[in-house]
Amino acid sequence: MNVKDLLPPRPEDMHKGFRGRLLIAGGSERYPGAPALSALGALRSGAGVVTLLSLQKVCEVCTSRIPEVIYCFEDDKFRWKELAFSQKNIDAVVIGPGLDISVAGELFTSRMWREWPKKILVDGDGLNALATAKEDLKLRKDSVLTPHEGEAARLLGVKPEDVKADRFYAVSELSARWGCVVLKGHHTLVASGEKFAEIKHGGSELSVPGSGDVLSGCIGAFLAMGLEAFDAAVLGATIHGMAGDLLAREGVDGVMATDIANTLRKVIHAMRVSKDVGKA
Repeated sequence: MNVKDLLPPRPEDMHKGFRGRLLIAGGSERYPGAPALSALGALRSGAGVVTLLSLQKVCEVCTSRIPEVIYCFEDDKFRWKELAFSQKNIDAVVIGPGLDISVAGELFTSRMWREWPKKILVDGDGLNALATAKEDLKLRKDSVLTPHEGEAARLLGVKPEDVKADRFYAVSELSARWGCVVLKGHHTLVASGEKFAEIKHGGSELSVPGSGDVLSGCIGAFLAMGLEAFDAAVLGATIHGMAGDLLAREGVDGVMATDIANTLRKVIHAMRVSKDVGKA
């Protein structure tokens, strides 16, 4: 499979809306930087419009770091769903980066899962919200979940060591229950129904705080650009892993999530101009 073939076209007369409009909902006083990293990952992956829905303090922190993002804030998370639905022309939503655990966050996530009419990616504490949801949440074929082994264990109701012992079984079980699933880790696995991919790019240089937030923004960007869930997940995970490969050439220590995000653009450009870059 040549993953580069999944890259969206880039006609000379396109406008920013052509690149996709992504909403990222997350952040908390404890984790104000996570949604900013997700937004940076989305922009560096080529998203046209990125809107961040978060607390006012989080938006104030992020504004000075990423002025290209549109900010929408509300300190009462019980009102986030209404604000999310008020955003016009959004193509996809990423829920969970830095969300933290709270009743309001759990209700927001489960309501968006049930009612959001377009593509949805759930990461971080959004996954914990799905794991503890009181109501029955049905499988969505337009969704992507991006758990690490601990989050996968909570979703499956098992121990993390059980997931680690058989990652292929775990990702298959999660996919049957939730839809497209990206099980992060060494050789990230992507499953959606009968479709399956193993990402062999990336290594220990990616095991840093915020790396997963960048990944969720990257995949979210491709969802917003119109790719189907499995294709967006495979493309995003591959680009994220290849960014790690590039950074690892200078050593695996000291890599930061912002480094990963800022390297995504280089990887995508290399995939577009080279016949050999991007083969899975």
